Amino acid sequence: MPSGSGTNPREMQAADPADIELLRGTARKIFADDLSLEVLGDAGLLALLTPESLGGAGWRPLEACVVAEEAGRTLSGVPWASNLLAAAALSGDLRWRDTAESLMAGQATASVANRDQLDVDDRTGGVSGKVAVSGSREPDFLVFIGSGREPVVVDCRAERVTFDPSQSFDTTRVGSTAVLREAVAHAVGGADGSLLEDAAVLMACADSLGALSFAASLVQEHLVDRVAFERPLASFQVIQHRLANLSILEAAGDALIGRAAGLLTVAAESRGQLLSATHSYFRRHVPAAIDDCIQLAGGIGFTWEFPLHHAMRRSLANSYAMRSPRTPVTQVFVAPQFDDTRAEADQFRAHARRVIGEHAPFQMREGHRAPTTPEEEFSLRTWYRVLYENGLIGASWPADRGGDPDHNPLHELVVKEELIRARAPRPIDQVQLASHVIISFGDDAQKTRYLPRIRKAEDIWCQLFSEPDCGSDLAGIKARAELRSDGRWALSGQKTWTTDGHWAQMGLALLRTSTEGRRHEGLTAFLVPMDSAGLELRPKLTIGGAYEFNDVFLDGIVLEPEQVIGGVGNGWVVAMSGLEVERFGVGGDVLLLELLIADLVRVAGSIDVDRSPILDRLDVRQEIATLESEASAARAFVADHVDRALRNIERPADASIAKALYSETYHAIARYGAELVAEHSPVPDTAASEAQRLVDAWLWSRALTISGGTSEIMRNIIAKRRLRLPQ
Repeated sequence: MPSGSGTNPREMQAADPADIELLRGTARKIFADDLSLEVLGDAGLLALLTPESLGGAGWRPLEACVVAEEAGRTLSGVPWASNLLAAAALSGDLRWRDTAESLMAGQATASVANRDQLDVDDRTGGVSGKVAVSGSREPDFLVFIGSGREPVVVDCRAERVTFDPSQSFDTTRVGSTAVLREAVAHAVGGADGSLLEDAAVLMACADSLGALSFAASLVQEHLVDRVAFERPLASFQVIQHRLANLSILEAAGDALIGRAAGLLTVAAESRGQLLSATHSYFRRHVPAAIDDCIQLAGGIGFTWEFPLHHAMRRSLANSYAMRSPRTPVTQVFVAPQFDDTRAEADQFRAHARRVIGEHAPFQMREGHRAPTTPEEEFSLRTWYRVLYENGLIGASWPADRGGDPDHNPLHELVVKEELIRARAPRPIDQVQLASHVIISFGDDAQKTRYLPRIRKAEDIWCQLFSEPDCGSDLAGIKARAELRSDGRWALSGQKTWTTDGHWAQMGLALLRTSTEGRRHEGLTAFLVPMDSAGLELRPKLTIGGAYEFNDVFLDGIVLEPEQVIGGVGNGWVVAMSGLEVERFGVGGDVLLLELLIADLVRVAGSIDVDRSPILDRLDVRQEIATLESEASAARAFVADHVDRALRNIERPADASIAKALYSETYHAIARYGAELVAEHSPVPDTAASEAQRLVDAWLWSRALTISGGTSEIMRNIIAKRRLRLPQ
């Protein structure tokens, strides 16, 4: 925590979204107009990290990052960030209070560097060496922060400092090399150098996010306007997917910065880990992404006047501005549970944890969810009934159908987190979908007949949607239901990838009842007994060897009129309503990333090569650190997505971005774990369970990137709904 009266997170006030947008607009205009430091000072943008008691605006790292993002978006060369940080560092020391005020007003200039660059003569106390200066050729002050020590300042106007012009690859900001020869460095009290260093690193990341946003917008505009092969280049799917990747990166980066900025306002033990993960994520992804923008732009991207390369150079300079990215893995970062500070959430979490601890039948293997014996099936049905009876699932139902009138949507997330944490069997998605459809579209007779059997776990439901020739493209369904003269329906065709069909009693089917009009207009939803005469099941094994899904042949099945749900021709609406079943998307599932990382660390720490655990090897530690940064980005975006869902705020394609980030990160972590297990098999008994879980997760991971809409379909949705690219 900070010392003295300097930078103090406790002075931070909650940011109002309207105020943030006003600040963003102000900063964008100032930077776009290339105005001076004095204008930034007049607007208060150089005082965002200085306590109000010392003439500043308070400790506001989120607002500072917003301004940094706008500076990067405009590729501004104004050295505002150095003044901001230097003022915060000096303001707590009475000897430097006037200097801090001059810096906040933009009347003096400073350059900030890491204190590790100082070479101190123990005999004279003088400092010598060379320091890179960015944004100003001859700053008035050099301020050194970080390394867990108090900041120090060199007054360049009074000390032995000269400046040599330098040719930097960052073409957006002027620079020089400060040469110090036995200059006097003054220790500064009242500030936390490590906290300021974290703020500096995060602001550099935010600046890179702005540069990325600028580059992505520029190349997208170019590709929309550029016509080749008689169509806009942006209409080609391969281009759209690469633009969607940029959008995913922007969204994840923005979420990471927001979460990290929040940790800068509290004394959180996980602050350093998340800051390191954020820095690693930006360093690895952003310069490469802008580099890819040059490729997407084609020949014009390779010209000096097209400014993509300036953004790329700037982001690369930001990556190494304050610290080395090679931070070793020392602990697994555990993200805060969503809204876990609320008393009600705490009480419900304790209730959920108790029920799960007392009744969970066994630990579930990833990719092995269906029962394999009658005993397992009995245990699962008993378990699901317990979850309903204790309000852990089904609480959102209408009260007259068994739901809780005081249900809090947050509890759904808490339950999923606790089930995952205990590795207990989780509710069946298809049963939740069927419940939602019956409640939303069923008549009283259907609700009375089916809902009680679901709550008692007497009926397991499966989903009869996908077909051999249509998976994600549900509008392409061909399996038919034809109306007979007696008012009943005759079914024909095949369904596939039917999870749990072999032990389900009922199926929710989407069938074509008309070929008139647009494709999705001729679909109808049906409630199909899985023991219907004429229904044939053929098992399909997963790549993990589990019997999870089936081919289902419907030829010869006859259904009664009351087995239509939602009305004839309204099947598309019924199917799409399923998107509302899990309002938090992968909100709780993201906890699995933490468990996978923990298993990975355990396995790497248990495998010895040459009498040393491979976790001590730099390549292994760096790979785990990389995967942890990817997991941090996924967690941060999903957490923001959940927060918006709780406030009923919806942004285009947010759910698609969340699914892509989560599922692809899950696959990457599990794959690396499987590689370690394969390379060092047999794994020691002390980590055998963790090794098995990693292999199970790897073999299951492609189900996550394929089912519910493939990663490629997610990118199509992002391109269409978020970026609004030409189709």
